[in-house]
Amino acid sequence: MEINWLTFFAQIINFLILVAVLQRFLYGPIVRAMDRREQKISDRIQAAEKQREAAQAEAEQYRQMQQEFAAEREAMFSQLKAEVEQTRKALMQNMREEVDNTSRRWQDGIKRQQDGFMLELRHRASVQVQSAIRRALIDLANVDLEQQMIEVFIERIEKLNECALASLDRNSNPIVVCSSFDIPDEARPKIIQAVRDKVPSHINLEFETEPELICGIELRASGYKLAWSVENYLDRLEESLSAVFEEETGIA
Repeated sequence: MEINWLTFFAQIINFLILVAVLQRFLYGPIVRAMDRREQKISDRIQAAEKQREAAQAEAEQYRQMQQEFAAEREAMFSQLKAEVEQTRKALMQNMREEVDNTSRRWQDGIKRQQDGFMLELRHRASVQVQSAIRRALIDLANVDLEQQMIEVFIERIEKLNECALASLDRNSNPIVVCSSFDIPDEARPKIIQAVRDKVPSHINLEFETEPELICGIELRASGYKLAWSVENYLDRLEESLSAVFEEETGIA
């Protein structure tokens, strides 16, 4: 069989032309369409991956926020619990102190009332004792006792020291002899003589009666007093009793 080379080459050329036409008008668009489709799919896959990564990042951030919130909540709860406990302890301490102070004030008040009652009781007892002694001495006073008082008083005048005499010498007012009883007329010259022996004669001497002295007799001048009376002893007794009562009750 003889080969027709012209036909052979013509068919080859036609085949190449067909391939070129198919490539230009069929395969090319199909390939380009497939490439575009593949690119779109790739873009979508990349976008989806980015969204997935963003979602994971947001989820991780949310978990971190939850963890931070839980930690902050735990810290705040612990701090609040500590503050509540501290406040409770402070309130309990204040309440205990207030109760202690109230109890102490109440006890102090009771103690003061007891001390005041005992002091008042002892004071009244002292007053009653002194009053009874005064009444007894007044009832027991008689002429013999009064005479003895005058003699003791004269002895005390005779024993006046220099300081007392100087006070009497400077006195321009009358010297007054006060007594709880009327000094008998026969005893007055003895007192006058005892005074004249100690002070200048120009100073007048007067006699007065004061029952309040209670078995007593006094010589009074301006700024000076010579006294002998049961009242003085009772006053000293009262001072001594008061001092003892104050010491026992702790009241200064």
